[in-house]
Amino acid sequence: MLSLRIIDLSVFFLLLLLVSECIPSSAADGGGVLPYLRGGTSAIQQQQQQQQQKQQQQTTRKQRQQLRRRTQKQQRDKKGGGIELGILIIQLAEDVVHGLLEAGDKIKIDASNIGRGVHIFVDEMGEKVKSDAINVGRGVTRGWDEVASVVTKIVTQGIPDQINRLPFLPKRRGFKSTRLDEVCQTFSSVLLRSGNDIDTAQLLKACRAHVALMRTGGPSLRLVAKDLESNVQKAENAFRHSPKDSRTLSSLLESERISGIHNGSNLAEKSAAMGLLWIRRSLAFQLDLYACIASTDGGGGGLGGGGTTPRDAAYSAYTRHLSPYHGWALRKVFPASLSHMPDRQTFLAKFGGIGIDELTDDHVREISRKLRSLIATWKPLLSSWKDEFDRLGLEDIRRV
Repeated sequence: MLSLRIIDLSVFFLLLLLVSECIPSSAADGGGVLPYLRGGTSAIQQQQQQQQQKQQQQTTRKQRQQLRRRTQKQQRDKKGGGIELGILIIQLAEDVVHGLLEAGDKIKIDASNIGRGVHIFVDEMGEKVKSDAINVGRGVTRGWDEVASVVTKIVTQGIPDQINRLPFLPKRRGFKSTRLDEVCQTFSSVLLRSGNDIDTAQLLKACRAHVALMRTGGPSLRLVAKDLESNVQKAENAFRHSPKDSRTLSSLLESERISGIHNGSNLAEKSAAMGLLWIRRSLAFQLDLYACIASTDGGGGGLGGGGTTPRDAAYSAYTRHLSPYHGWALRKVFPASLSHMPDRQTFLAKFGGIGIDELTDDHVREISRKLRSLIATWKPLLSSWKDEFDRLGLEDIRRV
C-alpha cells in the first residue's frame, strides 16, 4: 500500500510539472492562471483591445502636444517676425546714416581740395578772390554737416520734429481757419439760384456752423451764440416735423401761417417763424461787426493801425439791430457781455484758428478776405429773408 501511494504521488507531481511547463508567458504575467480558467480566448482579446485603446490615447495625446508646440512656435515666429522687421529697419537706418556720413566726409574732402585748387589757380588774381574761394569751400562743408545732422536726428528721433529744420525747405504756415471756411461754404449755397427763395435745410446747417464759429470768439459772443442756437433749434423742430412742406423758407413760413398758430404778426413763441426772425436779426448784428473787423480802415489793415474797435462796432450793431426789440433786462445784459469784446488781432486769430503770437500780416489779410466774402453772401440773403417776412405779415416788432 505504501509503495502504491508513493507511485501515485510521483505521478501527481509529474503531471503537475508538465502542466506548469505548458502555461504560456502571457498567462504567467496575468497571474499564472490558464486561459480556460479565466474565460478562454475572449478574455485575451479584451486585454488586447484595452492595450490598443491605451496606445491610441497615448498617440492622440502626443499628437495634441505636437500640435500645441507647433502653434506656439508659429506664434513665437510671428512675434519674432515683427522684432526682426524692426531690427532690419533699424539696421537700414543705420546704414543710411553711415552712408550719408561717409558721403559727407568725401564731399568735405573734395570741397577742401577744390578750395585748395582754386586757391592755387587764382593766386595771381588777388587776395579777394582767394578769400571767396575759401569761403565757398567752408560753406559747402557747413551746409553738408547741417544736412547730415538733421537726417541723423530724423532717423533717431522721428521725422515730424526735424523735417522742417532742413535748410532748403520753406517753413510751413500755421493758418487753418477751418470753421470760418465751413461757414463761408455752407452759407454760399443757402440762397437758391432764382435769388427769391432760401433752402431751409442748408440754412439751418449754415447757422449751426456759425454757432460753432461764434463760440471761438470768446465770452463776449457767448450770449449771442446761445441765443442764436436756441432760435435755430425752434426752426429745426418745425422742419423735422414736416420736411416736405418746409423745403424753402417761404413754404415753411406759409405752412405755419395757414395753420393758425400766429395771431397776425404776433408770432407763437416756439414757432419756426419766431426762431427765424431772431436768427435774421442776429446775423444782421454779426454782419456789421464782421464788416468792422474785416475793414482795412476799422482797426487797421495789418497788425497795427487805429480805427473803430470791435467793441465799439458791436455796440453800434447792437443799437441798430437788436436793441429796438429787447426789453429793459436784455438791454442791460447784452451790452455788458459785449464790453468784454477782444481787440481786432485777437478776434482775427480766434477766427483763423491760430494763436495770437502766430498772427502775421498775411494771416490778417487772408482772414479779413474770408470775412468780407461771408458779408457779401449775407447781404442778399438777409434782404430776401426780410422781404419774405414782410410779404407774409410776420414781422413781429414786440419787445422781449
